Amino acid sequence: MTTLRNAVIAFFLILAAVVVTKTGRDQTPSPDRPAASLVCDISPQRVTEGSGKLVSAVQYRCDSPGPEKLTITVRLQQSRGGSWHTAAQQQFSAAGAETLRSVPVAQRTRQVSAPCVAGAYRTEAEWTIGGRTRTKLSAERTNPCD
Repeated sequence: MTTLRNAVIAFFLILAAVVVTKTGRDQTPSPDRPAASLVCDISPQRVTEGSGKLVSAVQYRCDSPGPEKLTITVRLQQSRGGSWHTAAQQQFSAAGAETLRSVPVAQRTRQVSAPCVAGAYRTEAEWTIGGRTRTKLSAERTNPCD
């Protein structure tokens, strides 16, 4: 009988914790959740070739309701002399509903390009949400135009 009582108490404690946090299984933020704690996934893609050019792309998606402002800088970087140099870059902004997972991937992808030149390349994504800036890199790719 004590085991059943302990199981019932544990169940109600877990239920109370879920209700208090106001967070579902997919970690969708509640409307009163601070912007700094919004969950956004930023994914720099491996450099590809398109129409004779190198292409660096970044995909993003955020949980509802989306940030007030998401700023992303996409950089196409080339390795030269043991260090990485930016060959092309551009800054983009998005906000609210246009950042949500429900928006088609093509509309949540930003890219930059540069002429094809032999070498090792990667994509760097730098993004800012609520005054906090982070950076993420793609895997390196050698001679994508070959």
